Amino acid sequence: MEEKALVQEYKPNMLAFKSAVAYAVYFLILIYVFKLLGIDQNDPASTVMEKVVSYVLSYVPFILAIIYVQTTYKTHLGGFISFKNAFSAGFKTAAYTGLFVGLLLIIYYLILDTAAYQKVMEIAMQAAGDDENKRKGVEVMKSYMVYFIGFGGAISYTFFGLIVSLISAAVVKKEKPLYSEDE
Repeated sequence: MEEKALVQEYKPNMLAFKSAVAYAVYFLILIYVFKLLGIDQNDPASTVMEKVVSYVLSYVPFILAIIYVQTTYKTHLGGFISFKNAFSAGFKTAAYTGLFVGLLLIIYYLILDTAAYQKVMEIAMQAAGDDENKRKGVEVMKSYMVYFIGFGGAISYTFFGLIVSLISAAVVKKEKPLYSEDE
């Protein structure tokens, strides 16, 4: 009963929003750091080590952001949190992050670095090879591809965050005992 009163009093929305914004800023900085180091995540010729490093540097902080929101929310609730509330806090973080990463990718490719978008399109043309239908498809999709990239980023971060939120909520949850020795 006490957790319900605290849940109504303090909601994790703003904390999830701030964590998602912080991660989106980190993500943008990471894009430019990779660019300075010559690591291109879209290049099919990237080494396995470059791909592993990029995935670790992309997803580990994302996982930590979700866990941070869940544990901070748990602290605000007096050290106890239900699975439902822990999952909800984590999923809100994942959904906000997906939204911000998707928008950030669109802004990055359309405004911040149009050359990177051209490179993505060149890679798509190379992947199409000599097949005229595939090449024509890439040409048709050229003006829409950036939105598909943003949408794909948003969906993948939200879905991955859903899975992380389920797992971490099971770990973070700590139900308040029905009877305590103080009573």
